[in-house]
Amino acid sequence: MKRLLFIAHRVPYPPDKGERVRALHELRALAERFRVTVAALAHADGDAAAARELGRWCEKVLTARAGGGTALVRGAIALAAGRSVTEGYFRSPALERAIAEEARREPFDLVFGYSSSTLPYVLTVPAKARVMDLVDADSAKWSAYAGAARWPRRWLYRREARGVDALERRAVQRCDAVFVVSEAEKRALGLPGEKVMVIGNGVDTEYFRPMDRPPGPPSLVFTGTMDYRPNVDGVCWFVREVWPELKRRVPDLTFTIVGRDPAAEVRRLAEVPGVAVTGTVPDVRPYLAAATVVVVPLRIARGIQNKVLEAMAMGRAVVASPPALEGLDVAAGREVLRADFPDEWQKCVRRILGDASLQKALEAAARTLAAFDFSWASRMGTLTALCAALAEAAEERRTEPRGKESADAWTIRTNGRGEPLKGMAPRASPWPRQSLGR
Repeated sequence: MKRLLFIAHRVPYPPDKGERVRALHELRALAERFRVTVAALAHADGDAAAARELGRWCEKVLTARAGGGTALVRGAIALAAGRSVTEGYFRSPALERAIAEEARREPFDLVFGYSSSTLPYVLTVPAKARVMDLVDADSAKWSAYAGAARWPRRWLYRREARGVDALERRAVQRCDAVFVVSEAEKRALGLPGEKVMVIGNGVDTEYFRPMDRPPGPPSLVFTGTMDYRPNVDGVCWFVREVWPELKRRVPDLTFTIVGRDPAAEVRRLAEVPGVAVTGTVPDVRPYLAAATVVVVPLRIARGIQNKVLEAMAMGRAVVASPPALEGLDVAAGREVLRADFPDEWQKCVRRILGDASLQKALEAAARTLAAFDFSWASRMGTLTALCAALAEAAEERRTEPRGKESADAWTIRTNGRGEPLKGMAPRASPWPRQSLGR
């Protein structure tokens, strides 16, 4: 089997948030056709232990600690150098060294980078073929953040949008194939495109399957990582603009916000009558099972929202904002209800609460669509076939491994006086040049 290096900006385990779910499914599928080594950054105390679980599918797992003050300093240095904060924040010299040592031990046939923040790593590894999964158009996300922020964050977010846009463009220029999660993300990138291909998200319809709803008052549920800015913004907006009127009209209605690491402003929502904030839970399915309506009131969203797919797979009625449904081929009014402004949200939720036949129709249609159109198996089959074809084509060409762009390889060849040889010019490093020491 050919050898593949899978580089992730976060450990893709456990599959408890959207980016990890997609990355883990990709990794498991690729492991069926390649000998896979994973290189990932560990941001939390439990990440190194979680990474060891990947050994069930992978030949080797490389991790290095990231985050904290050093990462922030690197991010600031990258910003000062005219690059994105993302590039500096996710740089780890320790992970670079581990990858380089592994590549020297046995070369890789294909390098697969997950998220634009891994591109500098991808470009430093000698390989016959390179693939990037950008997932979402992160540059567009930062632009959306800028539109909703005040100075100085607005300036910073706009600057980051430009820097990440440059990363995304470089990925298309330098890699053999680039994946995104939806046609909407492909359009948002605005990049020319035979190399840019859509591999949508899926859902595990065996794990997320319909369950009996326990008896109790009507309830609304939102699920997500609750320190993630779009989720924080969405639930705060919903409680502020939509919830008071809903609660007035349906006094026994409850709203449960389910998800890890709730930000301070989310925790404060628990002081509002009828609102509960769970924090980390071992399993979101009992909360989805208890929901009369799953609400997804995101005002900023990129790509395909796994929270929507999971609710649909469990056969729950869903009301979602237009941004939350972007990239999903769903029929508003048949499989979900779409709501934008507060009065639309109130109307849609009350319609479901007051019409059992509508609720059951939405639940059945949602489950059917999830089961037939959003299976991980079909989506990952396309991805692995493309990667295998690229690796085979590279082998047939028998070209020299491209991009030996380690720190040593960036050293310009010189004559005896230390001057560049004629015709030789420096190549731009994918990382800022400043050294942070040890």
